[in-house]
Amino acid sequence: MAQPTPPPPPSYGAPSQRGRGLLVLVGVLVLVLVAVLAVGTVIVVRRLNEPDTPSAVTKPATPDAVQFRRVLKAEAGGCSSASPTPSGSTVCGLDGYNYVLGKVELDGSHIIEVEPAQSPDNATWLINLTFDDEGAKTFGSLTADLATKQTPLNQIAIVVRGQVVAAPAVMSAIPGGKIQIAGTYTKDEAEKLAAQITG
Repeated sequence: MAQPTPPPPPSYGAPSQRGRGLLVLVGVLVLVLVAVLAVGTVIVVRRLNEPDTPSAVTKPATPDAVQFRRVLKAEAGGCSSASPTPSGSTVCGLDGYNYVLGKVELDGSHIIEVEPAQSPDNATWLINLTFDDEGAKTFGSLTADLATKQTPLNQIAIVVRGQVVAAPAVMSAIPGGKIQIAGTYTKDEAEKLAAQITG
């Protein structure tokens, strides 16, 4: 008589097929969760480390908010930098100079973007202005002509709300349609000037 084959011993530690699938699924979910948390942390850290740069503002609210005019004469004194007193072609500057200006050569109707920004050396702030195509062409021609003149006739006055905020000497044509109003502006001053242009 043949002896019956004993049953196989029970497997106490080995998981079943169904148990292995569940274990793999839980493992994958844990890895996905860790990856999402890691990416989220990197994004938050990057956001916190980015400089606090104001976003670009739209174009000027009115064409006369900003004007570009030739400087015909500049005299020190006679103006209070706290109160602009435009009188025909005579306009006060933030620098205390009294400027006699030519006609408006270009105005805010040709500016499509105004943006305060930190200077490349991060020491001061400035205001970036971008012209439309017609404004870029006009500004390029104006600066090409000014570059052939002697001081003060090679200066261009940037007039914001009736006050000269800058009157740089032009040494060469400035093509491309992008300019900067630079000075020793703080962040608040640059944002205020941009708001005066757009607002």
